[in-house]
Amino acid sequence: MEDKAETADTPDAFLTALGESLKGKEGVDVGMADILRTHILKADPAQNAVTQARDAIVKLASERANPPEPEVTND
Repeated sequence: MEDKAETADTPDAFLTALGESLKGKEGVDVGMADILRTHILKADPAQNAVTQARDAIVKLASERANPPEPEVTND
């Protein structure tokens, strides 16, 4: 069976399918795949797509490095 990314008719459809298939693969960082799909895997990416992706990666890394403290209840 062929992968959706391999059978797409247009560059935009191919890149969209590629981004979605990345998110579904085992061992792939879903957060990073989402950033790639949102900013980079576009037929016509924004002129500052790399900067936007970098900023999103830095934000994701910061969130992962500093997870919220669990709430402690005093029952």
